[in-house]
Amino acid sequence: MVFLCWARPSPREQKTCIDKSGDFNYDRKYRGATVKPALILQQDVELSDGGFSVNHTRVLVGLGPETYEKGKSALQNWRHFGLNWAFVDPKTPIQTGVKFCVCVKELFPWLVMPLKVVYVNENRNPKKAVASFSFGSGTLAGHLLAGEESFSITLDENNKVCLRASCEHSVRTKDDIRCLEKEREALLKFKDELIDDDGQLSSWENQKDKEECCRWSGVLCDNLTNHIIHLDLHNTSARLEGNISVWLLEIQHLKHLDLSGNDFSYSRIPQFIGSLGRLQYLDLSDSSFSGEIPHHLGNLSKLQFLGLSAYDDGGVLPYAYGDVGVLTSTNLDWLSRLHSLRYLNLKHVNLTTATNWLQTINKLIHLKVLHLSHCHLPTVLPLSPSMFNASNSLYELDLSVNDLSSSFIFPWLFNFTSDLSSLSYLDLSYNQLTGTMPDLVLSSSLRHLSLDHNIFNGTVTQSIGSLSKLQYLNLGSNHFEDIITESHFFNLSQLDSLDLSSNPGISFDFSLGWNPPFQLTYVYLEGCKVGTHFPTWLRTQTGLAVLDISNAGILGTFPDWIWELSSIWEFNLSQNNFHGVLPDFSPKFSTNLKSIDLSFNHFSGSLPILPLTVFELYLSNNKFSAITNLCNENNFSWGYLDLSNNMLSGQLPDCLANLNLYFLKLSHNNLSGKFPLLNDLSSLHLQNNSFTGEILTSLRNCTSLTFIDLSRNKLSSKIPTWVGDTFSRLVFLSLRSNEFFGSIPSNLCHLSHLQVLDLSLNKISGAIPKCLNNFTAMVQEVDIGIAYDTIGPVDESATVMWKRKEYEYINTLRLVKLVDLSSNNLVGDIPAEITSLVMLVGLNLSSNNLSGILPAKIGQLRSLDFLDLSRNHFSGGIPIGVSQLGQLGVLDLSYNNLSGKIPQNIHLQTFDASAFEGNPDLCGLPLNKTCPGDEIPQDPKIIGNANGMKDPDEEEDKLISDGFYISMAVGFVFGFWGVCGTLVFNNSWRIAFFKFWNSSMDWLYVKIAISKIRLKEVFHKFVKF
Repeated sequence: MVFLCWARPSPREQKTCIDKSGDFNYDRKYRGATVKPALILQQDVELSDGGFSVNHTRVLVGLGPETYEKGKSALQNWRHFGLNWAFVDPKTPIQTGVKFCVCVKELFPWLVMPLKVVYVNENRNPKKAVASFSFGSGTLAGHLLAGEESFSITLDENNKVCLRASCEHSVRTKDDIRCLEKEREALLKFKDELIDDDGQLSSWENQKDKEECCRWSGVLCDNLTNHIIHLDLHNTSARLEGNISVWLLEIQHLKHLDLSGNDFSYSRIPQFIGSLGRLQYLDLSDSSFSGEIPHHLGNLSKLQFLGLSAYDDGGVLPYAYGDVGVLTSTNLDWLSRLHSLRYLNLKHVNLTTATNWLQTINKLIHLKVLHLSHCHLPTVLPLSPSMFNASNSLYELDLSVNDLSSSFIFPWLFNFTSDLSSLSYLDLSYNQLTGTMPDLVLSSSLRHLSLDHNIFNGTVTQSIGSLSKLQYLNLGSNHFEDIITESHFFNLSQLDSLDLSSNPGISFDFSLGWNPPFQLTYVYLEGCKVGTHFPTWLRTQTGLAVLDISNAGILGTFPDWIWELSSIWEFNLSQNNFHGVLPDFSPKFSTNLKSIDLSFNHFSGSLPILPLTVFELYLSNNKFSAITNLCNENNFSWGYLDLSNNMLSGQLPDCLANLNLYFLKLSHNNLSGKFPLLNDLSSLHLQNNSFTGEILTSLRNCTSLTFIDLSRNKLSSKIPTWVGDTFSRLVFLSLRSNEFFGSIPSNLCHLSHLQVLDLSLNKISGAIPKCLNNFTAMVQEVDIGIAYDTIGPVDESATVMWKRKEYEYINTLRLVKLVDLSSNNLVGDIPAEITSLVMLVGLNLSSNNLSGILPAKIGQLRSLDFLDLSRNHFSGGIPIGVSQLGQLGVLDLSYNNLSGKIPQNIHLQTFDASAFEGNPDLCGLPLNKTCPGDEIPQDPKIIGNANGMKDPDEEEDKLISDGFYISMAVGFVFGFWGVCGTLVFNNSWRIAFFKFWNSSMDWLYVKIAISKIRLKEVFHKFVKF
């Protein structure tokens, strides 16, 4: 049964159709299928086997919440069917179970096709500023098709508003192929040049049951012409690799092309993409392209969306690969031809030489979204007012991380955007913007404002308080000096994230009972003057997830009500002046809590009962004295524990073995006894305690260890032979100042990643192993893949004996490459293999019983900055290679049996004589001992006087007598006046002389000017060459 009308169907005729239509005309198991995401819907095998054809389209309709609300209203009023040849009664409510008719005019008669609303979904998250509205309807008996269609409008986290339409109908049989053969063959050729290890394109086959390319993953066809118009192969879970084939040109009707998130191995963007003249949407972001962006893209005159971002937030900076991975554009003139462009993202594209970037952007009169962060934008001169195009209404602007100055940014922004009230996203962070903060009172739609990491000074404008839609505010790391009051926040009811950190000049003045208009999720006030008391207004923020008020000058005891913050997961109150006993963590405290940092305060007494679910716990640099409540059988989720620099004493509890710790720092306490067995540990700091026993044996199961510091304890044992095999990832090993004995096991040489080896101040004997050249990290400059600062969310640090002084290295520890075997009982010679450690920065073998001659190839240690071989029994001469150590800053060869002449080298002679003393048979500078055969040149004057002979110089001096000076004066007077007097008293001579002088000067000036011009020409030719 088909419902037809010869005239436009009236509401009565539509009701008659609905009454006669009956129930759904497709199987119950397919109902609600269109609620699934489009990609899953297209890959649904059950739908395909049921004979359903799935179509999906997505269109960017605008930006911002206002656009979303307008789009939602349009859907609810059926305006998507507002066509001359199709309509739905706009009074039809969109509610589950409501029946309605879609009226379509096919040539002459009108078709009336009944449907029923299957579902209506609406979701909104005010904090994340995302929302969606969708509904789906299924066909009823009497409809020409069988299946469902859905329409949705979404506002995503990037402020984009998109309209989506999906349908799955079975009007055609599976043997009825829509796909055009030419375009199908082109897609198969395109696939042949791609590497699809994860089967993303598994539906792209030429088999009989898969010939319908309009059903292939990522492919959409036009419903009328059947041409492929939409190709979306963006990375969802796996990255495509290979080449972009020129066969893509055969898809001439393509409007939408998305290849973002794939891996094209830093190849060039194909120029032929600029020939796809119907493209409206092109996204090649984060796909590992490099080289110059082809100017041919400027031919895509219909383009509205262009994404060429060279780096995604979750990826790797391309600059890490040098020039190979950098996407560049030396000139942006090609952009000015894209007159329809509304969205432009060139994030991480190198625009260093694109000096015309501002003029080009100014020509894009329809631009709504502009992302140019991390582009190395060159500084430009301010544009004249006549060059501004004020027809734009920017929604988003991101110019962060470009070192831009403020001399042109704000004037350009305020003139480029005709309506500041449309601006919802502004990120100018990580630049060099100076002066006072601009007045943003006109930017009433602003949701995101990032001005952090600049050089702004002065006060924080109170106009911020009028930005009622503001959700994210970051003014951190500037030089503001202001008292923040309640008026700064009076209308910020939607504020979700507040960052004023690293502004030492900012202080707060809130009334005691202030109840903020907002509910914050993120608060960063580190380094601000919050006040001497803990801010009570935070008690009202029940949804806090992150709270950082470190280094804020807070005094007093810890507030008990802090445990009421049940949703918090990161908590930092370090570097304040809290004192007293830290109360036990309440069981009501957030079960999501992951990080607590209370370090650098004055807490005392026993450790409190700690939360069970915390992953990172930092309580260092306090005055805790007892470890009674350190752990129990339930603390299974801990990962990082730092209790260093306290007053803890006693023995560690056995329950420590139950923790899945990765990082444990107990250094600088007075802990004693044996160490419990541990598993899975990656970093261990126990220096400066009183531990005894064989700790290394307790660590045998920790095969992932990268850092071990057991220095300054009372450990006494041999170094186990299995250490080199078990701790294969070890980077740092310090056993300094203990009572280890025995020899250095040769298996220790298996630690190829080792960068610091410190076995000093022990009782180790035997010879130095000859296999030290197996320390690969000291032999060659390689990225070992285990950097100290990437072990975890903490900065790895250690105290290292460097140049006879203790230094604490934090951020630069991974640059230290040191071998220190000093103050032991080692014997034998220095193995020649040690000279292979060309990346070694420090070598200390002092205070042992080593003997023999110094290695002849010691000059190969070109990176050496510190060399101490003192207090041994070395003999022979100093190799000439020592003088070739150009980086050497500290040298000590004292108190050995070295002999011969110290190599005469300017660098060696800069060292003090103490570096060579205690070697009786050593001679030459800087020692005050001459070598045999060396003569000290003496003053001939001294020799002559000693023999009683006249000094020749004395005889020559007798010629210069009083008469000599008198004659010189008389000669000068007569000579001067003989010439000058003639010119003064003889007028004709004077005129002739000065004419000659002037002409000579003119000639000389001309010669110099001509020579200067010729030199410039030669220089320019040389530069061009």
